[in-house]
Amino acid sequence: MESGKAALVLCGGGAQGAAEIGFYQAMVELGISPDFIVGTSVGALNGAFIACGMDISRMKEIWMEISNRKLYSFNPELLWKWGDASSLFKPTGLKRFLKKRLPVDTFEELEIPLTVVATDLQTAESVYLEKGLLLPALMASTALPVYFPPKRINEHQLVDGGITNNIPVDNAYEQGADSIYCILTDCRHRLSHTVSGLFNMIIRTAQVKQYQKLRTDVQKIAQNTNLYLLDLCINTHLTSMLDFSKTELIIEEAYRFSKRALEQGYGCVPLPVKTT
Repeated sequence: MESGKAALVLCGGGAQGAAEIGFYQAMVELGISPDFIVGTSVGALNGAFIACGMDISRMKEIWMEISNRKLYSFNPELLWKWGDASSLFKPTGLKRFLKKRLPVDTFEELEIPLTVVATDLQTAESVYLEKGLLLPALMASTALPVYFPPKRINEHQLVDGGITNNIPVDNAYEQGADSIYCILTDCRHRLSHTVSGLFNMIIRTAQVKQYQKLRTDVQKIAQNTNLYLLDLCINTHLTSMLDFSKTELIIEEAYRFSKRALEQGYGCVPLPVKTT
């Protein structure tokens, strides 16, 4: 039975998450309103801003503030614990930044229902947070292993939701969405070069898993939903997931691409693989 629900799905991608602001701007201008939001990692942050009723101009301001601030610092544990340290960086700056800018404290105060995706290190499964305090859930969803320490909630260690479900279209479907809107924040492509470097290897390995899961999810739900899965690929030459130097460019490119695609009713199914 059709529910008539529209879901906005926002995935992880670090600095590339700025694309989701341009995507949402296009949705607003075309009169597309989500009934609920599902967000992973940086997508959870964007989802919280949207769900609390924040307007586009303010969200853009916040992203530009991120570009001009250092929201993480070196973890001094590394000096004496080495491999036993909890992470490379401490996220205290990000926590303070979000606390000052989020106008609500709990999920229950949001104008649009929000599901935040995290990963439980104890159960090795996705966790879907929808009640209680908002900030701890956001810190858990963005706790990328190695970079940032796990967040403990209810005696469980939670880390970045992208580990298990970076593009949670399946969860949106399970919640009864008939229409799902999502923009991919990274550039899905077949590499023409070998992968080198520890962090590049970690990121690429995660991408492979994400793409395979996405294809499986799309095959399961595409026949029963209006799936608008936009495949944006901007050649920004970012140095890392935490390189916010191209935020303005990413937002504007995503807006133009999304406005055109949504006006044409474009849904990227099945998913092609780009080659670079």
